[in-house]
Formats: sequence, C-alpha cells, structure tokens
Amino acid sequence: MNFRKAELKDAKELDNLLTLLIEDEKNYDDKVKPIKVKKYYCNYINDPTKYLYLCEDSKKIVGYIYTISIGGALKIDALFVKEDYRKKGIATKLINEIINYAKTNNIKFITINVLENNIKAKELYSKYFKLNAKNGIREELIMYL
Repeated sequence: MNFRKAELKDAKELDNLLTLLIEDEKNYDDKVKPIKVKKYYCNYINDPTKYLYLCEDSKKIVGYIYTISIGGALKIDALFVKEDYRKKGIATKLINEIINYAKTNNIKFITINVLENNIKAKELYSKYFKLNAKNGIREELIMYL
C-alpha cells in the first residue's frame, strides 16, 4: 500500500470512487440519488484550499480523503475506501494524515458529516470526533486540535 497526495492524473479514478461513495450513501439515506461523477476532482486537485490524499495498491486507488479549508477549519468532504480494502486500517491512516496536515497548517478544528444510520463510519469517527450538531439524519462531528 502506498499513501500520497493526489495528482491531476488521479482525477478520473477519484471521480469513480466518488460515484461509489454516493452509491454507498443510498444504503443510509433513500433520498440520495445515484449519479455518475465526471470531471469533478480535476477542478480541485491543485486548489490550495482543497487537500486530497489517497491510498493505492498496485497503482490503483483504493481509498481517499478530500478536505476543504474554510477559515481556520478543515472540513472532510469525502472519505471512501473500496469495500475489499475496508478493515485494513486505510481510513485510519487517511484521517491521521489529515490531522497532521491540519496541525502543520495551524488549523484549529476538523469537521465531518455522517449519516446517522452509517454505524460503521460512526464507529471509526468516534475515535476522533465528537457530535457537534444534528440536522435530520445527518450529524456533524468535530475534532478540536
């Protein structure tokens, strides 16, 4: 497994993973409409307010995390690991990278949204985050640094 910052050449594969993430969210919210994501991440990989970090196996991206800097905060907008690679510590390594990135860049807190019925994700996030707010079936979690 190799972890690294995303590059423009990774954009199409990251778009495919975002499509899978959206499909996965249908399991927790029947209002989620499946879409085929195209040409999304190519707009953000070189944006200094965004940070994409990924894990690859045999040069195939198997997981990634995407964040947005907003003032003194960092919002995790997407975190996804392919099903065959789950429970191998990849998501934990991705989150730890974001924590290190935030500390290096003097960011004071990190937030992430999760669907309340996504128990597996909430179990992972509970190691780092506390409930900050609830809006319907979405919960905003926060970590102060």
